[in-house]
Amino acid sequence: MKFNISDWVQGKTKDGELIHGFVETIDILQGFVTVNVVKSDNEEVIGKIVAVRSSWLKNVSDIALDDAQIFQNSIDLALDTWDEAWFMELTNTRKASDDAAKSGDRSKVYSFPVNRLGQSA
Repeated sequence: MKFNISDWVQGKTKDGELIHGFVETIDILQGFVTVNVVKSDNEEVIGKIVAVRSSWLKNVSDIALDDAQIFQNSIDLALDTWDEAWFMELTNTRKASDDAAKSGDRSKVYSFPVNRLGQSA
């Protein structure tokens, strides 16, 4: 399977740990991908970078969620990574969209922010 840097993936490590994170580097010749682990069933690997065979991973960017779910997941991720600036940006945007929803302006409800890579999620 082909991966790109910053793709969200999930899979298993050589020790059988379930991991969820994003791609840091790709070694095409050896067939390994390094993953920055955000969630895992082994709390010791959370926040660390692990090398995993690319065949043991699957891309999770194809999951279809509505904007509200994506937005809430992004807020949770900002909390998990202790990124105060991103958390404040997301919560301010959410507050503005909630205010817009209350005033009846549905065009600005959950306008998803641009992430740190400069791409819209």
